[in-house]
Amino acid sequence: MKKITLAFLIISAIVANAQEIHRDTVYSSLREKVDEQAMKIAGYDERISADESVLNELNKIKISGYIQSQFEMNDVWSADGSVHGSGTPTVSNSFSLRRARVKFTYKPIDGVNFVLCPDFQVNKISLKDAFVQLNDLWINTFSLFVGQFNRPTYEVEFSSSAREFAERSLMTRTLYPSERDQGAKLEADFMTKFNVPLKLQFAVLNGNFGEGAIDNQVKDIDNGKDVMARAVYSFSMPNKGLGIDIGGHTYIGNTTVIAQTTPVPTVFKDVNNNSFTPIVGDKLKKELFGAEMQVYYDFLGGLSLKSEYIRGTYSGTTNPTQVNSSFNANKVRNIEGYYISLIKDVGKNNVASIRYDVFDPNTKLSGDAVTKKDDLKYNNWTYAWQYFFNSNIKLMASYTMPINEKSLNAGADYIKDKHDNVFTLRFQASF
Repeated sequence: MKKITLAFLIISAIVANAQEIHRDTVYSSLREKVDEQAMKIAGYDERISADESVLNELNKIKISGYIQSQFEMNDVWSADGSVHGSGTPTVSNSFSLRRARVKFTYKPIDGVNFVLCPDFQVNKISLKDAFVQLNDLWINTFSLFVGQFNRPTYEVEFSSSAREFAERSLMTRTLYPSERDQGAKLEADFMTKFNVPLKLQFAVLNGNFGEGAIDNQVKDIDNGKDVMARAVYSFSMPNKGLGIDIGGHTYIGNTTVIAQTTPVPTVFKDVNNNSFTPIVGDKLKKELFGAEMQVYYDFLGGLSLKSEYIRGTYSGTTNPTQVNSSFNANKVRNIEGYYISLIKDVGKNNVASIRYDVFDPNTKLSGDAVTKKDDLKYNNWTYAWQYFFNSNIKLMASYTMPINEKSLNAGADYIKDKHDNVFTLRFQASF
């Protein structure tokens, strides 16, 4: 009996030891698997942390843009009823890509923005905006812009994607070619901190952007700098559904006479249409003074009235390195221009607009006393209708009727009103 009991105890010990060994083996295997999974999880954590870092940087970048594709029809008839040109086919309608822009805004830290906006065209890529914006973090009032940006006027700064008409007024297109310039601009908005609806802008600019070949716009072509200043004050009457913005701006600068490729004595015309011959280095006056007003009224869905007026002295040259294609002449002129726009919301998805704009490039001459077409005054009517499919897609139909001043001495086309009306059907997609 003792032998049986001893044998049973030995067998029990062996079985228990075997179970312990098996349990240790299982535990060891499980521990290895757990450690292995923990290492994998740690690796995932590292990857996720790296991805989060990249994602955080991407969150600092805002991308927006729009494409404007259009069909355009224009009149091609001369004042006498004949077709423009001398026997060559004249294109009176065409599809075209008006704008294709992408805007990148990068905010690395609070108070700092980097903005880059290229414009993609069929044959080239041009740079529209490229600037650094520094915002003060102490009183949240001042912003400094350095680089290439819009000149500070209402119509120039009003985005082409939101504008109610196919193109800006003739006055703005002539006086501020390409809308942009290069320099530094300081803005002060007293609403955020002081609850005063006043905005001030002051800019120092090269003054030659949009003039001449693009190679000559990379840097200034002389040592002089132009300055612009603008002030806007806003009145708000919420109980009456009325808001009014009033303001003014000034542009003080010069057109510097620079050496041409083939230096020859060139005769200019002054503001009184008298001839003079400038020398290289002479500064021709370019001084503009403007007023603006925008009225917003909550009437049957929304109504707005917008207007700007500019007058002053403007100068231009035919020098290919600095020519303003809309003011292409060796001259100094007293100019005057304005526009009045009425915009009305029609239901939730439609907007009807009408604009009357006037530009006189030579206020000293009129009628038959005008001997060059560049000095003719224009009165233009523009009608537009916009339909919004949604917040990203809209269709615009715009019809422009330029009415030129008539003169017997400015060319056969201008004895009567020249046939140069333009119809534009534009499709815009934005994101």
